[in-house]
Amino acid sequence: MACGKVTFCIIFVVFCAFLNVNGQKTVIELNEDNWGEILKGEWMVEFYAPWCPACKALEQKWREFAELSPGLGIKVGAVDVTSSPGLSGRFMVTALPTIFHVINGEFRQYKGSRDKDSFTFFIEEKNGKK
Repeated sequence: MACGKVTFCIIFVVFCAFLNVNGQKTVIELNEDNWGEILKGEWMVEFYAPWCPACKALEQKWREFAELSPGLGIKVGAVDVTSSPGLSGRFMVTALPTIFHVINGEFRQYKGSRDKDSFTFFIEEKNGKK
């Protein structure tokens, strides 16, 4: 009986560890306190609002793209303009969703198609992989 409990506990711990690793957020929520992180490295950053229909339509595609980000060598972030309005002003965001490509603090607005494959192609092309 004790052996069964130990086995169950081990399986439970492994399962929880699996959930923890796979449950990590790949879209980094950016705000007034941590936005400086995007000044280092390469990022794709979406400015969105929870009430915005176009933002809601993009949400799943953005998450799918973010899941690929470690393999692309970039980070993927999102700024909720309703909770960080100062950032939308700082970056002169006038339409939602707005996406920026950032390399070491240099910002360029992304104007391409809004799907995982287009985002991926854009990054690979910028990094000379396509």
